[in-house]
Amino acid sequence: MAPYAPSAKRSFLLAAAVVAAFFGLLEAGLRTAGVKRRPVGARLILRAIDTDIDLPFMRADPELFWAPRPGYRGEFRGQPVTINRLGLRGPEPWERRGTRRVLCLGDSITFGYGVGDDHTYPAALARRLADRRIEVVNGGVTGYTSHQVAGLLARLGPQLRPDVVTVCIGWNDATMRHATDREYARRLRWAARAARLADHLFLYRALSNVYARSLAPDPPAVRDTARVPPDEYRENLAAIVRDARALGARVAFVALPHRSGPEAAPPELSYARLLAEAAAALGVPLLDAGVLGYGAAPEGNEPLFIDPLHLSAEGAEEMARLVAAHAAAAGLL
Repeated sequence: MAPYAPSAKRSFLLAAAVVAAFFGLLEAGLRTAGVKRRPVGARLILRAIDTDIDLPFMRADPELFWAPRPGYRGEFRGQPVTINRLGLRGPEPWERRGTRRVLCLGDSITFGYGVGDDHTYPAALARRLADRRIEVVNGGVTGYTSHQVAGLLARLGPQLRPDVVTVCIGWNDATMRHATDREYARRLRWAARAARLADHLFLYRALSNVYARSLAPDPPAVRDTARVPPDEYRENLAAIVRDARALGARVAFVALPHRSGPEAAPPELSYARLLAEAAAALGVPLLDAGVLGYGAAPEGNEPLFIDPLHLSAEGAEEMARLVAAHAAAAGLL
């Protein structure tokens, strides 16, 4: 008598039953252990798309990639950093009782990377305008591009209802990475949808934790595209202006500052020029950065910077003076 040979269908069903039983037992064990999914930290996102810096005041954000942590009080590079309840640097917004509000949007230059809360240029601008009952809100976030600034304004603009919006953004847009910000946002949306569908599985949570811990320690090697290509940069600036005007605010662009001098490497100025072109096309004043900008004298402006892009306390005071003067001349203040 020939030995029994199960059909291919029976073999497949048996194998499927064994696999299902294995994963069912594994899921039951993980549920018993109470595995919690480890949230992806801002450092992992920053490392993937922008830079490898551990920023204690930052958290991951599903729409903006990362954002300051509301209520944070601490230090960074030996300087005090305070994040208010809205997730913006500085004190809580004032009560709107006959006051006017200026919202300064931008990246780490506006945020005040490497300096204390009182030494950012929005803080210096606030001191200059305090006697006129004009509040200044620091809407700068380290590492942001025009893509993220547009998203931040869409999120917080209706709450803040600014009267004037200044925009100083562009250096991060030009940085070369493995994907544009729009592509990265699309990937995050798909990942979030998958997570919502699968997060009830404890096995998925455990695998997510393993993945988060085992991400490559180095940023991606392929960096062949700007985070925000020129056409998208123009579109983002137009969206920022449109949304600010829809809130009843007047808008001004601020020329991009950088350190100059005989020893300084010349910056790539294409985005600085694009900012000026967009200002003209959109009917927005471009506030001159003076000695801080690309028209600075060749002898240099080193004391006004702590590195090639970020302002020192003295640089923040100069930036505030320039913004106040040029904004007043343009009839914004």
